[in-house]
Parts: sequence; C-alpha cells; structure tokens
Amino acid sequence: MEISQELLQKKILIVDDAASMRTLTKAILREAGFTHVFDAPGGEEALLMMRKVKINIVVCDWNMPGMSGLDLFRTVKDDEKLVTPPWIMLTSSSEGDKVKEAIMAGITSYIVKPFKPDNLVKQVVGKLS
Repeated sequence: MEISQELLQKKILIVDDAASMRTLTKAILREAGFTHVFDAPGGEEALLMMRKVKINIVVCDWNMPGMSGLDLFRTVKDDEKLVTPPWIMLTSSSEGDKVKEAIMAGITSYIVKPFKPDNLVKQVVGKLS
C-alpha cells in the first residue's frame, strides 16, 4: 500500500492497558512508515497526551481499567478544548450491542482483536485521508 508522505507525518495515539498490544500496534504502524506514533496505557494518560499534542487519529482498546475506551471517547468529545479525531476502537468483543453503542456514540471505526496488520493500516489510512 502506497501512503503519502503527508499522511505518514500524522500523529497517531495508541491507547491500550496491555503493553504488548501497544508495542505490537506501534510496530505495525511504524513498519507502514508512520513516524509520529504515541502511546498511553489508559484513558487518563491519553487525555494528558491529547492536551499536549494535536493527535490526528486514536486507536483505542475498549476494555481498560478505570476509564474504558468509550468513556475516553466521550470525555474527549465533551471537552471543548479538544478536537475529537477519528477514532478506531480495538476490542476482543464483537457483541452487536457493543458495536451499536460505539456507533451511536460516534466511533468512526471498530476492529475486533486479533486483527490483521493490513486491516489496521488500511483503517488508519482511510480515516486520515
């Protein structure tokens, strides 16, 4: 997949409480050529990062202790100081109710774990384009 230099400069935030998943997701995106890939282990840390850096897209786990990915999305969406970037929700749950809840809240994309690296890259590029 050919990705423009402009897109490769976009800032991506990975939010997942599992360090191994953050590392894997970052590696996939960096291998695709993205240079500005940040990560946070939870919602609070993600909010701090988003207040410092203008993030262009968020790839976020749904099930995290403290603040779920959906709670984080709603917090960002309700904060007038933050622009809500495109949001890809990663989850191990494919329950219809959860998918519907995410869509109703305004989540732009939904990927079920385990996922194919190509699918993640395509989703990110598609949301940034």
